[in-house]
Amino acid sequence: MFKSIFTFSFFTAISRISGLIRDVLIAAVIGATPLADIFFSSFRFANLFRAFFAEGAFTTSFIPLYSAELHSNKKAFDFASSIISITFIILVVFCLIMQISLPYMTEIFTPGFDQSKFALTVTLSRIMLPYIIFVSIASLIGGMLQVKQHFASTAIAPILLNLCLIISLFLPYIKTPVHNLSIAVLIGGVLQLLLIIFSAYRLKSAFSFSLKLSNEVKLFFKRVIPAIINNCVTQISVWIDTIMASFIPNAVSYIYYADRLNQLPQGIIGVAIGTVLLPLISKQMNDTENIIKIQNKALNIGLMLIMPITAAFIIIPDIILLTLFSYGQFDRYAVQQTAPALIAFSLSLPAFIINKVLLPTFFAKGSLKIPTIFSLICLGINVILNFLLMSKYQHTGIAIATSISTWINSILLINYLIINRMYRISRVLSLNIIKIFIATVVMSLALYFFSFLSTILLLDKILIRVDYLAILIILSIIVYFSTLYLVFRGNLNHLKYV
Repeated sequence: MFKSIFTFSFFTAISRISGLIRDVLIAAVIGATPLADIFFSSFRFANLFRAFFAEGAFTTSFIPLYSAELHSNKKAFDFASSIISITFIILVVFCLIMQISLPYMTEIFTPGFDQSKFALTVTLSRIMLPYIIFVSIASLIGGMLQVKQHFASTAIAPILLNLCLIISLFLPYIKTPVHNLSIAVLIGGVLQLLLIIFSAYRLKSAFSFSLKLSNEVKLFFKRVIPAIINNCVTQISVWIDTIMASFIPNAVSYIYYADRLNQLPQGIIGVAIGTVLLPLISKQMNDTENIIKIQNKALNIGLMLIMPITAAFIIIPDIILLTLFSYGQFDRYAVQQTAPALIAFSLSLPAFIINKVLLPTFFAKGSLKIPTIFSLICLGINVILNFLLMSKYQHTGIAIATSISTWINSILLINYLIINRMYRISRVLSLNIIKIFIATVVMSLALYFFSFLSTILLLDKILIRVDYLAILIILSIIVYFSTLYLVFRGNLNHLKYV
């Protein structure tokens, strides 16, 4: 498990760093402007439907059933072939319907846009929409690879998308920079699929075109609907945030940049843990005690890594944003507006890790009703809090609402699993969490002290900003892990035993 998490995290880190470079360049070119609002709103459509049909829902339904079929190569081959073929047909039909419906969808999701912004949003959305076909099929094939403990290709694939977006900004513009970016999204999806197919071919994970409706295939599509609802609450919440933010000038962009930074540790740590746990737990379904041990180990790793990052986002958000984004069109006013949203979003990071550790148990058992109900409850809470908090805190209220609803979801999941004896927090894990918290507090105090030199960031020199942030990161890492070493009395191996 540790090796698989490390492998996936390593390549995901490269992917997220390339994504960060992508966002830095996008910020420099289009900043937090009306043009940026249009592109980010259009890109939300692609991401929303990707979550519906790709890693969010189809993978969590596919992996447990595919794992169960591996005892027979013939059954596994037939099952995978039917799922991939039927899904492809469904997606093509869906995209054709959506191409016609996009003007109405855009009007619903961005009601605050004027006519010119509305028209361009529809155009860009239509360009990017077929992306979901390629990335969804790639996700299913990637699920086959994950069951065989091959995680590298799944983590590497998003790098291709980021590279396409980066390159598009240096090519002659087709009308505007956002037209280039939209076409790059489509090309990136094609390249991702080609990479996954190549990896499957090398690992002899074969499939063909088939429309056989076996009982397992029917069960898969029966599970997909609640899985879509459950796993896409984050994307739906983001869309609700986009709807709310569209009424505030440039708020869509502020929310986007803050959320993108927040997604960096989510992907490297949270998504990596969730991705590795699902096939692992699927193979342990008859051993509840072992599953609980796996969950506690994963939670221990996740919280140890996410807590210092959460603290850094809270203490030095302005320094991080100035260093990463404050170039070209992304001015200091944009930094001041984005920083509070980043702080608010970061408060949800520990809860995100908890969710990623606990949800694979439900997915592996095919018990999706309960987490789906919890997700819908939290979605409703998020909407209500958006209305209540926006009037006073503007776009920052949107981020606060998201964090609160994420924590409520975690609490509901933990309580349900504990009551039904499907999970328990070990005494050792509880003590480890306290020690991790102590180390985080010590690191936070040190980081606050080190950051008093932030006035040098007023100098418009990129290297000074980057060097200063790098120094803060290195010092924070040293303080954090040194403190952990001390509170564990010089034996970090205690972190393994939960």
